[in-house]
Amino acid sequence: MPTREELAAWTTCPRCAAALEQKEGSVSCPSCGLSVYANPAPTASALVVAGEGRVLLTCRAGEPGQGLWDLPGGFVDEGEDALETLRRELREELGVEVEPGRFVGSLPDRYGAGGPWTVNFYWEARIVSGEPSPADDVAGLRWFPHDALPSRDEFAFRNTVGILELWGGRFDT
Repeated sequence: MPTREELAAWTTCPRCAAALEQKEGSVSCPSCGLSVYANPAPTASALVVAGEGRVLLTCRAGEPGQGLWDLPGGFVDEGEDALETLRRELREELGVEVEPGRFVGSLPDRYGAGGPWTVNFYWEARIVSGEPSPADDVAGLRWFPHDALPSRDEFAFRNTVGILELWGGRFDT
């Protein structure tokens, strides 16, 4: 999905090469009817919790945020329900089956500096089968007490810090 900045640079229609009409956050082609909007990409992620308020954090294997902490999850595929995404991503990233629980909230962010805008949805979840092990784009994982999370600057994304705060997590300073 193109960003507003990217759309502002479009001058001709990618379908028919006619001149585009610019509006805030969108372009349209008067010739062929194409309309493109700068919409955020949706993600679904989990606060995997276990006894005594521990939460599972993953260490990112790649950019953006390589080597920094994150919550497991990922981008919603076309035609996929967000909770299907959550379950699929945790199978791919950790090799576990989860049962989503309480919806914690959603926050906007960017996927890396200058990357596409995202809208990030978060649920609490508990593992119902499997033992978490790093896979796919996860370099490592670790359980943290909710009141002793890594410092804010050790996280890959602002929205992760924000949702952990909303959930009641406390960070090392």
